[in-house]
Amino acid sequence: MKLPSKVTNLLWRLCKGCLLTNAALITKYVDIAADCPWCHRDVETDLHVMFLCDFAKTVCSTTGMSHLVACSPYETPGTIFERIFKLATKDQCIEAVMIYWSLWSRHNRWVWDRNNGSVFGVRSTASHLFRVWTEAQIKDGNRRIRGEVGDRIWTPPAEGWVKINIDAAVFLNRTIRVGVVIRDDLGRFVGARDLKIADSYLLADPCNGNPGRALFGTIVMDRVQLVKHINPVLVNFAYRSANTVAHVLAQATCSITDMGEWYATPPSFLVRALELDLVQ
Repeated sequence: MKLPSKVTNLLWRLCKGCLLTNAALITKYVDIAADCPWCHRDVETDLHVMFLCDFAKTVCSTTGMSHLVACSPYETPGTIFERIFKLATKDQCIEAVMIYWSLWSRHNRWVWDRNNGSVFGVRSTASHLFRVWTEAQIKDGNRRIRGEVGDRIWTPPAEGWVKINIDAAVFLNRTIRVGVVIRDDLGRFVGARDLKIADSYLLADPCNGNPGRALFGTIVMDRVQLVKHINPVLVNFAYRSANTVAHVLAQATCSITDMGEWYATPPSFLVRALELDLVQ
């Protein structure tokens, strides 16, 4: 059963008994009232807020699954969900889990913002999240089929090629450090370079196709044209997880005043990131 990660996280916390209800917070010496913020008639435990509170019961009654979630004060959320997963259909299981996530979300909005959602609002939020998440999964799958999604882990290039990872870091003083790391088809370090860009605003014009007045803009436009004449060159997007070494380089060299270059032997602060890429 595939669900949004924040929903499965909530389900795990419910089944493990580590949901941060008022009762749980009191055991951690938080000075807070123990009663339920909705009904004020009982201690707010995970079982109460999800299954025994009048509002929770009203929400569940609209799903047609009241017979599955009806429980005694001595049961645990884990046993209730076990019963749901055994007796309900797959669609009912998904609906139930999504509604309990939305119910907890409504609880948090009330506690922090005094925003009181309705029964319809709880169900609407649950169905909307699942619909949006499902559509995103379909789009992501289609992009994978078309080869549009970038690498998530670093892999060496094909035999005879080198791979160049590039990343940038922007600092509070508006400067940009660009890290470039080159490795061969065996994953061996070839070279690296760190470049400082004086002002991040200088990046805007060349990225929009206008060299601007700065020398940096001319350099960017020149490199864009140069790459078109180098064959073969492949330019691909990579997620941060597949681009760690370049990111580490850009971040670590913030104290270097000009430009750093390394050949054959990587800087010490980059060694660990390079090793991790080879063992993934």
